[in-house]
Amino acid sequence: MPNRESDIEKAKKKPQKRDMKNAREAALELLHALFQHPEEGTPLPVMLAKAVQSAGLDGRDAALLSELTFGVLRRHMLLDSILDSFLKKPGELSAQVRMLLRLGMHELLFMDGIPARASVSEFAGLARQRFGQGIGGLVNAVLRSADREMEALRDAVQKAGPTEAASIPAWLMAMWKAQYGDEEARTFAENTLTHAAPCWRVNWAREGAEELRRTWLERGYKAVGCHGFTSFGRDRIAASEEQKELAQLEIEGFLTRQGISSQLVSEFIADWITKDDCLSQAELWDACCGRGGKSTALLEKGVRVTLASDPAQFRLDDLLAAVERLGLPAPQAVCSPEQDVEASFPLILIDVPCSGTGTLGRVPELRLRLTPERLNEAERLQASILENAWGKLQPGGLLFYATCALNRKENERRIERFLKCNDSALLCDQRLFLPELPGHDALFLAVLRKQLEN
Repeated sequence: MPNRESDIEKAKKKPQKRDMKNAREAALELLHALFQHPEEGTPLPVMLAKAVQSAGLDGRDAALLSELTFGVLRRHMLLDSILDSFLKKPGELSAQVRMLLRLGMHELLFMDGIPARASVSEFAGLARQRFGQGIGGLVNAVLRSADREMEALRDAVQKAGPTEAASIPAWLMAMWKAQYGDEEARTFAENTLTHAAPCWRVNWAREGAEELRRTWLERGYKAVGCHGFTSFGRDRIAASEEQKELAQLEIEGFLTRQGISSQLVSEFIADWITKDDCLSQAELWDACCGRGGKSTALLEKGVRVTLASDPAQFRLDDLLAAVERLGLPAPQAVCSPEQDVEASFPLILIDVPCSGTGTLGRVPELRLRLTPERLNEAERLQASILENAWGKLQPGGLLFYATCALNRKENERRIERFLKCNDSALLCDQRLFLPELPGHDALFLAVLRKQLEN
């Protein structure tokens, strides 16, 4: 069986020259590179893993690097607004000095566990080391002034509008307001400011699955759907101590990390299939399987996923490794775009490439990478995938169309346009799965049936 490592695992293990930067310096360099060249597209977890390895950071400093990086990405507009009020000539700052000040201001405002004196000292020292005494003095003065006015600054943070507070691009916020209304748009923005609590899906194909889930619920974890649980609300110290136990259960195939909305979508799909007497034992093709989160969830629930395809081999390798870990029947894995698959199926799942606007909490770097043009490109690709998959769906069969987008053009309106052009298509159901807890993804799902020919 192929066993290619994920990008993150390779980044962690690849030997690199260590220059022993501290976490704040590593965050400065990572963020500067990301803001200067957002189009390069390297996922943030991969960038973080490389930075940790390169700088030789331990667990505590790696966590600080992650917190600083995510925090600045989520709040850079707000941080800039606050910083400008302390600067006589904000437009004259270099990009790196501004980034260093963003980091310092974020640490002062949003990281209560670090004494303000230590934060000011660390960032002023870093500024002197990299940019000289003059910039070091400027950073020291700005951060000391901010510390003195902290109460007023925190009031200002509370009053900031959602676009600025969550650094949502203005065009995206305007689109959300137009499509969903002001209150929903504000809720979407606020949701992106929170780290999502970890969630696990219990492997229902394993003996003792129900008892295992009950055990963790009795320990204070909250239920997710029918088969999962989350550490949301759990005491941090207790949850931290239980991480090794949960990680071991994952290794042994009893658990899988999966977000709330993805779990609920998988359960929704499985319910549609199992309640249909004609399709309950039918074969399913996961035509955009990615790393296989939904494929494995469906397999655990008894759905016959017999083919999984994706254009990227490393994603298929991850899926096959997950199937082996979980002790599930392995689907045929085909490294190919969906249009190159010739067979027809009674059940097809297409979790299509999309803008990812429903994932901004988990993928904060999308704030820098999203553009209206990127959304238009996603819409065109989705139309093509949907048409191709529909041509391979057998009469009487079901097609499940999923996105992680908060954009009606990629969701409801895409389905509306498709129905107008396809008389054989019947919309059975569609639903937007909004985050049940802060920081989690939003997902859309539509269920289409191909009507039998007369």
